[in-house]
Amino acid sequence: MMFVLFALIVAWVAMKLSSQFYMADLQLRSQATLSVQAAGLEKYLDKYRLLPPLLAQRSDIVRILADNEHERGQNVAKVIAGMSGAQEVWFQKPEGEIVASNLIEHASVAGLGVSSYGDALQAARQGRLGRQLVLSRNGGAASYVFIAPVRQGEQDYGFIAVRVSLEEVEQNWALSKDRLVAVDQNGIVVATNQASWRGERLDAERTARNGRAAGEQNGVIDRRWEDQDFQLVRLNPPLNKTNFQMIEQDLPVLNWQVVLFADTAQVRQQAIWAALVAVLLCVVSSGLFWMAGERRRRLLERMRQDKDYAERLEARVHERTRELSTMNALLAQEVREREVAEKELQHAQAGLVQSAKLATLGEMSAAISHEFNQPLGAIRTHSENAQVLIESGKSDRALKSLGKIVAMVERMAAISQILKGFTRKAGRDLMPVKVSAVIDEVLMLTGPRCKQMGVNLEVVQDDKSIEVLAGQVRLSQVLMNLMGNALDAMKAQDGPLIRISVLREEQQAVIRFEDNGPGVPDNVAASIFDPFFTTKDVGEGLGLGLSIAFKIIKDLEGELRYEQSELGGACFVIVLQDAAALSGDPKEKEIEYGRMGD
Repeated sequence: MMFVLFALIVAWVAMKLSSQFYMADLQLRSQATLSVQAAGLEKYLDKYRLLPPLLAQRSDIVRILADNEHERGQNVAKVIAGMSGAQEVWFQKPEGEIVASNLIEHASVAGLGVSSYGDALQAARQGRLGRQLVLSRNGGAASYVFIAPVRQGEQDYGFIAVRVSLEEVEQNWALSKDRLVAVDQNGIVVATNQASWRGERLDAERTARNGRAAGEQNGVIDRRWEDQDFQLVRLNPPLNKTNFQMIEQDLPVLNWQVVLFADTAQVRQQAIWAALVAVLLCVVSSGLFWMAGERRRRLLERMRQDKDYAERLEARVHERTRELSTMNALLAQEVREREVAEKELQHAQAGLVQSAKLATLGEMSAAISHEFNQPLGAIRTHSENAQVLIESGKSDRALKSLGKIVAMVERMAAISQILKGFTRKAGRDLMPVKVSAVIDEVLMLTGPRCKQMGVNLEVVQDDKSIEVLAGQVRLSQVLMNLMGNALDAMKAQDGPLIRISVLREEQQAVIRFEDNGPGVPDNVAASIFDPFFTTKDVGEGLGLGLSIAFKIIKDLEGELRYEQSELGGACFVIVLQDAAALSGDPKEKEIEYGRMGD
């Protein structure tokens, strides 16, 4: 029982203290919000305060009033209203006649008569800036009128008036979660973010009938009272279910007052939560005393159990350490075995590349023999002609035949040199290689076969000086593989065509190898670079050509990919680094490249 009483007292004290703290915090935040919103209202109206006096000095406005130019005045009023954002601009003669307005008559304050803005007009007649609040007659937002006299010297031409709607201020206030109202010197609400409060009195009025108070209320506030340093109010329905904290700020220039109503429901909820927390703390505190002894007993028991567990864990750690040492030794042995296997794989791959080149040469041997037989026959013919010409004493004609013999021998030597270079093993270093020279070698080696098949060759290379970082032999091997695959694919093709194009893209050189053969089916295109994958018939290939070419280009730090050709067949794209993109001293490059070999 004592514990329950103590808990209730603690809860009541916590609720009071927290309520006061949160009310002070709410007042501080509400005051900051009210200052911002009140300053916004003042700045909004102050922006238009200087507009009528400035416009009154314009000569065109003087002429509008002097000459009663209705149409021109209407256009000028529309321009001023559109550029300034004012709701209405009108020009008025000294006797009260409206010359022009930017609004139609039924929407215009000027059209309602001088009674709507008489005080402001009277101030303007006295040479001062007239200003007056105009309440809406249909429950809409109120507006504010500024009127300035239009004079030149002693001549009085009339007035220019600017009416500004307070709806924009109310829209800005609508973003606030608090209720805001601006009231004039008579206590009438002139601006608010609660549409139903427009035109109402701030404080409710009660009319006495026969000595008793009537029940009707027509104000925003139903009741006020002080609670410590805070002013609290109860609003009229439907906002009468909770109390509001009321914060006020005067606007001396306008003779208005801006009032903010902050909902205290959250303060009450936070105070209740504080009381509940206080009760829970009491419950927890009482439980802590009981738990202290129990915890000591359990701590001693746990220490004993932890000691046993530590001994078992240490034994498992030693056992696990031995297992990890054994696994590390096995893993190291496996790594060594994999390194040896990788080296053997590299040697085997190099052998496959060399074998593939020799196999390619074997396929070309029959066709190349024709290239040698033709020069040999020509040499024999020219030598016999030279012998006859020498015996006839025609030595000058004999020299021409001997020159042709020398040309034939040089052609055979060039073919032999290319074959010799193609058969040797490739190096591993990268050096500048002229693409056009490699293409010429490949075309010379495959030329006889192309002639036999009637293949039309197209080489598209605007800049024949393009060099790539590669190896002469390795790049030749790749192009030979692609040429061989293209020729094999077009054995039954009518009008076979092979196009080789070379171009430079940024810091890379791109070689496109295309044909008009049947191409590669979409369902196998992703596997063409896999080892031992082939679409040829059994006995016609091992499926290593494209795999070897892909590996060679990757070793050259380039890219080999397959695309669909515009010619209708296959298109293989080779991307290599452009040698011209390297930076540094050209002489140093020349020395460095001289040390490399392929």
